[in-house]
Amino acid sequence: MTATEDDSTSMGRVAVSAEGTSTLEQARRVRKAVFGAAFGFGVDAFDIYVPTVALLPAMNYFAPASMPTNTKAVVSALIFVSTLLGRPLGSLIFGGIADRIGRRRVTLWSMSGCAVCTVLIALLPGYADIGTTSVVLLIVLRLADGIFLGGEYTGATPLAMEVAPAARRGWYGGLVATGSAVANFAISVVTFAVLQFAPAGGPDSAFSVWGWRIPFLVGALLCVVFLRYYSREVGESQTWLSAKKIRNPVRDVVLGRSRRDFAQVFVLMAGVWFASSMVTAILPSTLHEQAHLTARAVTGTLVIVQAIHIVMFPTLGWLSDRVGRRPVLVGNGIAVAVVCATAYLLLTTGWWRGYAAILLLTLLIRVAGASVFAVTPSYLCERFPAATRGTGFGLGYTTPLLITSCYAYYQNWLGHLMPRGDTATVLLIVAGLLIVGGALLGPESRGVDAIDARPAAGAEITG
Repeated sequence: MTATEDDSTSMGRVAVSAEGTSTLEQARRVRKAVFGAAFGFGVDAFDIYVPTVALLPAMNYFAPASMPTNTKAVVSALIFVSTLLGRPLGSLIFGGIADRIGRRRVTLWSMSGCAVCTVLIALLPGYADIGTTSVVLLIVLRLADGIFLGGEYTGATPLAMEVAPAARRGWYGGLVATGSAVANFAISVVTFAVLQFAPAGGPDSAFSVWGWRIPFLVGALLCVVFLRYYSREVGESQTWLSAKKIRNPVRDVVLGRSRRDFAQVFVLMAGVWFASSMVTAILPSTLHEQAHLTARAVTGTLVIVQAIHIVMFPTLGWLSDRVGRRPVLVGNGIAVAVVCATAYLLLTTGWWRGYAAILLLTLLIRVAGASVFAVTPSYLCERFPAATRGTGFGLGYTTPLLITSCYAYYQNWLGHLMPRGDTATVLLIVAGLLIVGGALLGPESRGVDAIDARPAAGAEITG
């Protein structure tokens, strides 16, 4: 071999080595960003849904025994809904910032706010100490927490979807959404564990006085761990860095070029959130009141069901990479309107015998009613260009909550027309129709270009 040939061969080996290193480095960046987004999604879900499980046995700490049952139900709903209402405001505030100064920075800011709010909630005094001020402070802090959580959506998930390869965005989006399923599982596990050594009971019971605080402190600790990981391991999105910045992303999404896409996403997510309210927010109280399970049995049931449900998220994300986002969304909508609604009706009307039947119905409700979240991270990010993706994803994901978070009032109104137990079934049918309609109103998004959200060369996109 001549010197020239030897040099040429060496240069070729170096190029292959450099390319291999680059590929490995890119894979590591994807894993870190996706894990970070899944972690953030999980912390977000933990903060949002912890009251629906952890405060269920401890409401007598914040509300007097003399409070009417319907009023207690509304107060319980407000504790949960206040966070939901804060999320659109957070997306409005932080979405434009994420599009102008970066996804990573906004993620860190918003999660820091979540940590502070969650710690303050865990330290609240009760009704016996300061009267109704206790529940007012709880609702105010939950609202502030929701604002910061709305900010987290605008950063971590768009960053992960921009880093992920186009052909596998659905899979990675499903992994991001898995964080939410893991969080619901964790809430039930933590609450179930606390109930073992701090039993629930009256306002002076161990769980009512201090036990309920532990799940909230766990949520705050998760925020701190997330901040440490994200600040050290996740870099800014190269897609965002190379995208052209615009002055007012909010105006562009709501009133400008993306307004039709935003309207379509709004319809879709209205259905998603109606379904989520039924199968996550009120399912624990339904199991307690209609299925007559104890607080310990409710949390034990949810632990089993949510452990099974976790595997559905990456599976459906992978499926959306194969057949497209729109068919999977339509199928999920049909499942919500038919399978989930029917299972809820059977549960609330008592058409079951024994605990095994309750467990099966609960599993059907969760899997059929909440699996649509496996596709929303990839789909919503693909519907908006990089210049407005933080705003588009955040507002598209959260603004329908301004309508759907009032589910308790819709149920009260429907309760004048039918048994209250049947109202969830009606809202689930409405949810399924909105999901199907919203999906059909929009195009297939699989494989779009990360910069401008248009079909990439050679991508299989259908109208």
